[in-house]
Amino acid sequence: MTASIRLRTFGLTLLASVVIAVSPAALAVTTPSTTLEVPNLIHAGVATTLVAEVTQPTGQGSPEGTVTFRTGYGATLDTAAVTSVAPGRSRATLSWTPPPEYSVPLLASFTPTGGTTPISSSPYSRPQITSAPVPVALRFAQELKAGPVTIDAVLGDGFGPGSVSFLVDGRGWTGSVQTVTGVASVVWDATPGLHTIVAQYSNSVNNSAGFAIQSGSSTQVVNVLP
Repeated sequence: MTASIRLRTFGLTLLASVVIAVSPAALAVTTPSTTLEVPNLIHAGVATTLVAEVTQPTGQGSPEGTVTFRTGYGATLDTAAVTSVAPGRSRATLSWTPPPEYSVPLLASFTPTGGTTPISSSPYSRPQITSAPVPVALRFAQELKAGPVTIDAVLGDGFGPGSVSFLVDGRGWTGSVQTVTGVASVVWDATPGLHTIVAQYSNSVNNSAGFAIQSGSSTQVVNVLP
């Protein structure tokens, strides 16, 4: 940045140029990024929760505004306000019930407070919708990058509290994780490349024969970016 300074001395006006160095980081404002987390398997006709995460550097505060949930064909599902859940991170949720035999890509767009148009949108999420009950489904961001990644196991409608074992490429690292309000969560230190994630669910209540009353699993192959 160059600034001009006028110096006045003995009736003469002198014009001098001064170069002021400003760090690019001091001028940069990072646009918030939006991700959409949808269960990989959804029971048609049963409500499921869509989760949109909006993040930006913590020094800029937590994002404030609304998230609009849409289909890939342009239809708007609904709009929800974001709520701060951590420094630099806000979340909006939507309860959505897909019609029977309905399959469509989904995305979420974030509009900041006072704005008139979205400034960031998530990648498309493409859940599989089935007519059969879903005991458990995996939920995480559509695009995964190397580093800590949160993985949720979401219980289906009518399946009771229990525990979930998480495996990546056939190996577990946390032991069984108890569900809380229908969700069990772990953090995976993801590495680049293709990986197979499995969530194995069993109900914590046993019948007279000693077997779990309810159980199920969900499997998803993911490609983690560097």
